[in-house]
Amino acid sequence: KAVVSTQSTGFNEYFSAEDQATLAENARATLYAFISRANDFCDAGCVRKTARYFKALFSATHDEATCPVIGLYCGGCQDNADGFIATGEPAVPCCTQDALDSISESIYELIADYSNIATSIEADLKAAVEASGVSTEEYEAMKEVATEQLGCIEETYDTLSESDCA
Repeated sequence: KAVVSTQSTGFNEYFSAEDQATLAENARATLYAFISRANDFCDAGCVRKTARYFKALFSATHDEATCPVIGLYCGGCQDNADGFIATGEPAVPCCTQDALDSISESIYELIADYSNIATSIEADLKAAVEASGVSTEEYEAMKEVATEQLGCIEETYDTLSESDCA
């Protein structure tokens, strides 16, 4: 059993010893569940199906005229991806959709469980960024752009999650 030190990461600043023990226990359970699901995913031949689907999705998303840079996803990139998904050709593999839904569910649970700590970490991150010479206004602008981009990606995920699978 490997032991991971949290001393140098500031982990102790945000989590009590009891919270750290709970986090470790939850992480272990999540890891075992992930391994089990990953094995099922692989055994079902879903790796190849998923790779094929996402290759087509990414090819349809990237376009020199409407999506030259994927880093700015909202707008042309999102429209291209959502348009590809809407055609249903090819349909997202059901096993891929199930895996994405499982990942999304885990992320939302993590956010719900630790949002108060994320607020503290974000405050410290903001202070560190500002200490490096970035103004509050610049930081807030970067945060706003990132939030907007993540919102657009989430909308595409919702479109994919709600689409018919095969």
